[in-house]
Amino acid sequence: MSMAEEASPHVEVPKLIQDKELISIEIKELNRKVKEKGVSKELGVQLKHRRRTLKNRNYATSCREKKDLEIRNLEQNKNAELQELKNQEEENSKLRENISKMAERYERILEFATENNVNLESMTGYQICPGERPSD
Repeated sequence: MSMAEEASPHVEVPKLIQDKELISIEIKELNRKVKEKGVSKELGVQLKHRRRTLKNRNYATSCREKKDLEIRNLEQNKNAELQELKNQEEENSKLRENISKMAERYERILEFATENNVNLESMTGYQICPGERPSD
């Protein structure tokens, strides 16, 4: 068989049925059309092979698109989580700073009270000792 003869069945395939139709047609319908048109068995096999190849391409494209979409969604979720983490870290930092300032004020108040013989226990109802805080 020459190269031209080998190539000719492949040339006939699109003429017999277009790729769009080949993808969408059910295999039973394809078999019926092949039988009705009296197409050779070899050409029928080539049509089925072409149909499967086209369908596989579509499935692969569909899977790639779904994967790309999933990756984009996961990246968006990751970025949102990272932003939330950053916000919480900033809030945590502010809270730590406020606690530190409050501790400094507390120590100054205790120091002042000690220097001026102010009894904080009678004023607050709590027993307060320098270096000991009720929250410790």
